[in-house]
Amino acid sequence: MRERLVTTVAIVVLTLLLGLTLTPLFLMFYTSIKPAGTLTKQVDRVVVADFEVGELNSIGGPIAVEATETSSVTMAFVPPKPEPRRSRVLQITYTKGEGDARWWTRLAQDMRKFEALEFSVRGEMGGESFTVDLVDPKGRRTSLPIQQYLRGGVRPAWTRVRIPIDNFTLGLLMPGRTERTAEDLAFSFDSGAGTIYLDDVTLVFKRWTLNNYYDVVVSGPFGRYFFNSLLIALVITGSNMLLSSMVGYAFARREFPGKRTMFLLILGSIMIPPQVLMVPIFILMKHMNWLNTYWALIIPSLTLPFNIFLMRQYVTKLPLAIEDAARIDGASDWQIFFKVIMPLSKPALAVVGINTFMGSWNTFLYPFLLTNTTQMRTLPVGLALYKSLQGVDWVHLMAGSSITAIPVIILFLCFQRYIIAGLTSGSTVG
Repeated sequence: MRERLVTTVAIVVLTLLLGLTLTPLFLMFYTSIKPAGTLTKQVDRVVVADFEVGELNSIGGPIAVEATETSSVTMAFVPPKPEPRRSRVLQITYTKGEGDARWWTRLAQDMRKFEALEFSVRGEMGGESFTVDLVDPKGRRTSLPIQQYLRGGVRPAWTRVRIPIDNFTLGLLMPGRTERTAEDLAFSFDSGAGTIYLDDVTLVFKRWTLNNYYDVVVSGPFGRYFFNSLLIALVITGSNMLLSSMVGYAFARREFPGKRTMFLLILGSIMIPPQVLMVPIFILMKHMNWLNTYWALIIPSLTLPFNIFLMRQYVTKLPLAIEDAARIDGASDWQIFFKVIMPLSKPALAVVGINTFMGSWNTFLYPFLLTNTTQMRTLPVGLALYKSLQGVDWVHLMAGSSITAIPVIILFLCFQRYIIAGLTSGSTVG
């Protein structure tokens, strides 16, 4: 009974810890596929205009009419001033002659993230007709006739119209660009004369979208940030796996003057916080004219003290008989290192590789201090500046963070067997 209770408590605690660990990761990926919102809030629609705020729509854009030549359009709010407990609507009266007659309002929205356009409309007499236009900043437009959704034209009774955004030919907006921004929403009247009443113009978001990832990758220099982080992480990881194993092998198997002192210095350097070294490293890089170069981001981390310590401890546990047998067979020291020690050290090398890659991939402080141009920034720095320049644009920020996390997750999943073996090697080697 006591053992069962202990087991139950242990399972509950581990489950809670796992939940606390995975929740931020889940929220990050969950937010990255929202069209809009925050970590904890889902935004399902944008109310473009409910006509309660005068000649500005709900997102701060103007509401206006346009007419050319012999056409005419006027608009008025009903009632003229907002009244408690009474909905305020827009009355649009038009006469279509020669030239254009239209009502429009400002959107300035990327239409790829929306599922539908909705609005309530009724006609004075019924049968009124117009086209619904999405207009880009250059005046290019994509249009749909209202008869496609209200046969016979606008009805005398209030009707809620829902137009799927995919029914518009969005490729006509901003051709050659990834965005499909509609600067304006317009109702262009076709013929005749009439009066319509309009209310609650709304854009409904899609529930999920992958466009955030695409936007982040193609926006600005994000591709350059990714390249910089990948190059620096791979070079630092490769050099640490090679050089740390060499130094660790020398400390484990060779005798040389000052060996103990050097090893103690390496152990001591592990205890020095990285923040203490910021100023000396910055001054050194400045005097060597390496600021804002790959040299400054790579050279200081080519061999890390902890990796030397880890490899030394692992090689110490390997049996000497294997090396003696290789030496009897005529193998040189280099052949013993590369063909005997390195293959046997795969678990330790996996730990060194994953830890070093994660550290260099996620590092923010040194790239932030040692670089000052867009071309040399890494992903963590780029994301931090993206946040400060764009405000808290949660969906794109989380998409960028997800792209940053994915390589580390893949690396861990691929090498988890070796990582576990390296962490438990003390009980199996020797």
